[in-house]
Amino acid sequence: MAAARVGLGVVGSGRMGVILARAIAHQVPEARLVGVADVDVVSARRLADELGVDAVFGSAAELAQRPDVEGVVVAVSSSHHLEVVRQVAAASREIFCEKPLALTIADTEAAIATALAAGVRLQVGLMRRFDPAYRRGRGRLAAGQIGRPILFKSLQFDPGPPPPAVADPAISGGIFVDMGIHEFDLARWLMNDEVVGVHAWGSALAYPELAAVGDVDSAVVNLRFESGATGSVELARSALSEDVRTEVVGERGTIAIGSRPVTPRRGPKPGDAATPGSVGWGAGALRFDRAYAAEMRAFARAIADDTPVPVDGAESLAALRIALAADTSMREGRPIAVGDA
Repeated sequence: MAAARVGLGVVGSGRMGVILARAIAHQVPEARLVGVADVDVVSARRLADELGVDAVFGSAAELAQRPDVEGVVVAVSSSHHLEVVRQVAAASREIFCEKPLALTIADTEAAIATALAAGVRLQVGLMRRFDPAYRRGRGRLAAGQIGRPILFKSLQFDPGPPPPAVADPAISGGIFVDMGIHEFDLARWLMNDEVVGVHAWGSALAYPELAAVGDVDSAVVNLRFESGATGSVELARSALSEDVRTEVVGERGTIAIGSRPVTPRRGPKPGDAATPGSVGWGAGALRFDRAYAAEMRAFARAIADDTPVPVDGAESLAALRIALAADTSMREGRPIAVGDA
């Protein structure tokens, strides 16, 4: 007899809510999507109808009270993660929360403590760890195929920026927290080392509108690891195609993950106004479709098998410390020790 599928609900019907709800509905045999919640009930209903789900709610608290909801996927704006985590934990439901777990160290620690006190699992959406290419790369590193890692390099170029209201650091955390947290998590995970210092620069040259909300559209971060290894992270929100590449140089070779896109997406015509949110953001096929589905499968399996989740709140906290140090470094124009920000 087949095992019962884990009932999952999704809170948030924006970009990430849609991605994860579709993954659950179509690519996760261990689970079934049983409800969608959003303060914008019309938007929640639209997503639910698309995926053949009847239950729609106006809050996470209502969704979590549904008897067949065993786990809740939190995909609302980052600034509201802690609030929703608390509502779900109060109903004793398992929690998957998109990255970052929260925008500050204090709120992240509060989210972790909330889940621990409620006795529920808390998995964080750092999906690169589930991508097949990144997993193969880490396996080769762990096997010592290139010797001791000495240099880390990773870049993430998005097709275009989110709207300023989303890019606002008060909502998303800004480029280092919203985008860079993936690269900082990779740095720790692939190098099996801790980042202890950063020096960051950023600008808003392609989309000066982002400067008005305190964000930038491109940035570079130099990293210093506890072992003495070094690294760099490059971020940009104006590449016209999704481009994610990572390299680790070791004593005896290099491991490279990802490849340069061959055909960029079509951008604005010459003379067109470049408006944040109008070019590429949230559109098109996703480089990490398989990774999103794999992390949802891992969450469902942890619930079904009563085992720990593979990426917990502590991993998000560690990556956030690096992101906040990078943000401080950029704004203050000096190197920052991680933990001092």
